[in-house]
Amino acid sequence: MKNLIVFAMMVMALVFVQFAQAQTVDEIIDKHITALGGKENLNKIQNVISEGSLSVQGIEIGVTVTQVNNKLARQDIFVNGMTGFDMLTDKEGWTYMPFNGMQKPEPKTADDVKEGLSDLDIAGSLVDYAAKGNKVELLGKEDVDGTECYKLKVTLASGKDETYFIDPATNMIIRTKKMQKANGQEVEVQSDFSDYRDVEGVKMPYSIGLPFGTLLISSIKINQTIPESAYKHDM
Repeated sequence: MKNLIVFAMMVMALVFVQFAQAQTVDEIIDKHITALGGKENLNKIQNVISEGSLSVQGIEIGVTVTQVNNKLARQDIFVNGMTGFDMLTDKEGWTYMPFNGMQKPEPKTADDVKEGLSDLDIAGSLVDYAAKGNKVELLGKEDVDGTECYKLKVTLASGKDETYFIDPATNMIIRTKKMQKANGQEVEVQSDFSDYRDVEGVKMPYSIGLPFGTLLISSIKINQTIPESAYKHDM
């Protein structure tokens, strides 16, 4: 009997710890969503057009990012008079990088399209994460350039993992780590976010640190009329 009581207490303690962690995860996410501007404002966003630039080894690169919620994620890149793009819809994906020697747009594989579908979600994988089939686990705290951040591991419905680092003082994401394919290999890509500004009631980063430079955003517009050409991959 005594052993049964001890075992029952251990089970209850384990359940309590898991429940407490789930509460903590939800509290962190709720504070983050509130800091961004609230779920209602986030769900009002149907599309976003961001324009910016970055310098890589002295070369100025212009970037326009067009996102249509659950329908399109497109990056147009301008370098030395040449224009390339990387685009993904809910059905297909294409890449054209003439500065890398491409002669014509090339299709993404079915697996790449499937893995990239989460990028079509403008609100992000933390908003309504359970309803989207995502799982979130709190991995404690980790130092990010002097800031002790909450470290959240997100397992998407697709099975792909992402890691988010949230500043407890601002409740904003300041770093993400994701696995992406590059030259046929899986590599970890780190992105750093800062200079959050209000865009029609929603906080958005105007500085994004990438492995090859910092993208400085000059303009963000939401709920614009998106031309049909944005969905096309032909030259």
